[in-house]
Amino acid sequence: MSGTAQSSRLLRWAEVDAGAMRHNAAQIRAILRESAQLLAMVKSDGYGHGAAIAAEAALAGGATWLGVYTPDEALSLRGAGFDCPMLVVGWSPPPTLRDLIDARVDVTVVDADGIRAARDAAEHAGDRVRVHVKLDSGLGRLGVRREGLEPVIAALRSSADRVQVAGIFTHFADAESDAGFTGEQHRRFLEAVEELRPVAPDALLHTCGSAAIIEFPEMHHDLVRLGIALYGCAPGAVDGAVALRPAMTVLARVAQVKTVDAGESVGYGRTWWARSRRRIATVAIGYGQGLPRALSNHGSLVIAGQRCPIAGVVNMDQVTVDVTDTGPVNTGDVALFFGEHQGVHLDPSEVAVLAGTIAHEILCRAGSHLPRLAATPRSSDG
Repeated sequence: MSGTAQSSRLLRWAEVDAGAMRHNAAQIRAILRESAQLLAMVKSDGYGHGAAIAAEAALAGGATWLGVYTPDEALSLRGAGFDCPMLVVGWSPPPTLRDLIDARVDVTVVDADGIRAARDAAEHAGDRVRVHVKLDSGLGRLGVRREGLEPVIAALRSSADRVQVAGIFTHFADAESDAGFTGEQHRRFLEAVEELRPVAPDALLHTCGSAAIIEFPEMHHDLVRLGIALYGCAPGAVDGAVALRPAMTVLARVAQVKTVDAGESVGYGRTWWARSRRRIATVAIGYGQGLPRALSNHGSLVIAGQRCPIAGVVNMDQVTVDVTDTGPVNTGDVALFFGEHQGVHLDPSEVAVLAGTIAHEILCRAGSHLPRLAATPRSSDG
């Protein structure tokens, strides 16, 4: 069944453009130094795009590694046939380590206990485990601080027969807009690396996510981690620095159009009132499918090429929009939440700003709650 035939049966859906992800990976690959490898982050089901779809596209675009957050995500990709180097960037519970070792997946360690757990799992497997030591250089999240390095180094030294340090990495707190603190984090990272080098002589160094890849080429080191930019969203202040293409479009159908008179209210809580006779379209998408409730009386959908303001609160499965100033709108017509449709582009980052969040959340929430269809390939995609 074609994508068009499939969508004709649906109330709301996401169109995922694998060609765009392949293009975005290639664009980033082109700005890296030749020796730097590209890791594509496909956690949270590929930011809602489908982990396997995103992984295949990224690898075709020049990535050589895949990154995930959970052991189950890694094992699922291995089961789907992806045999490239892979890293779990989050904490792996000890009972999952044997499976990760058997699947040749690299794991993240952040303390001596984690190193010992990895060693024990490797001993039971009769194998070695590859670990990446994550350093907390200022984000305050997962990772070992410099003052905690001594027991980590001791554990690595005593576990060297079973534990190979394949990487050392950190994550920046605000690479989009705070160059000064990013530089400070990088300095702290390099100082910690020097302390770790005796037990990690061949470790790959990696610090950069999407924003830092573009903003700080001197920090690319051996590996970079491509996240939100893979999916076509420019991170923060680096908008326009690389020619990215959006990889997801979310569409929904108009379920009904009606006229309300001046003085009538629309929606729960009666928060929207018609100041004059208005045409209201009910569209079959709501917060249950990723349309933020924060857009109530605030955001808009695009119908017939025109932005139509949301009138009233966003419901679980539907939303009402004012189509008075739009051309003819009928039941079954398509409304654009974000992405590209019929020559109109609405960036998820713009939607995110209105909703008080980030594009990552908009993509993950919508993509994980909607049927996903393959977008029609562009002629340049082959």
